[in-house]
Amino acid sequence: PVLASGAFYIIMALTLFATLVQLGVPATSLIAVFGAAGLAIGLALKDTLSNVASGIMLLSLRPIDVGEFIGTPNFEGTVTEIGLFATTLTNKDGVAIYVPNAKVWDDRILNYGRLPRRKFSVNIGVAYDTDLRQAVRLGLESLNAHDFVLTDELAPECYVDSFGESAVNLSFRGWVENENYATRASELRTTLKEALDKAGMEIPLPQRVVINKSSASKEA
Repeated sequence: PVLASGAFYIIMALTLFATLVQLGVPATSLIAVFGAAGLAIGLALKDTLSNVASGIMLLSLRPIDVGEFIGTPNFEGTVTEIGLFATTLTNKDGVAIYVPNAKVWDDRILNYGRLPRRKFSVNIGVAYDTDLRQAVRLGLESLNAHDFVLTDELAPECYVDSFGESAVNLSFRGWVENENYATRASELRTTLKEALDKAGMEIPLPQRVVINKSSASKEA
């Protein structure tokens, strides 16, 4: 679309120039007029020209491509078209998003669809009286045994991530195929929970200890 639009406007300008020359207008005068008009148009449409320049950079450097799922600080979706002025995305709800090319180029771009594999990561909180070594072992065994997890280069990992207010947080990680990532990640989360449930390990809800000072004072 960028090349087609650019070629159209160039052909129109050259056709207008050739027609005026054939009508007897001096070429040097036309060049001067075209130059002045181009400068005026450039100043008036600097934001639009910025979008055109950004579109050319997107096409030449290829940080994104049609069919890839991308995200920026302000939007995310699957790229459906990179045009002369704007990039068209389709978000997860099936809504088309038209983003000026300059906003795409100037922001940080996360390209989720570029690489063939992607790391799966999920934090699971277990009760403080849980045998952590057993929980880690059960989780890793369930991940290693699942068809979705790639074990050819990097094996699944698990770390004791932090001690929360109500639970000890375990971080499970592994590599999966990028295609249908959301489905694969959902299945692996389900598998991990089933493994912990089968072993009788509790995933606790947030807990608070409340002390009534007035009651404590009366008892004293």
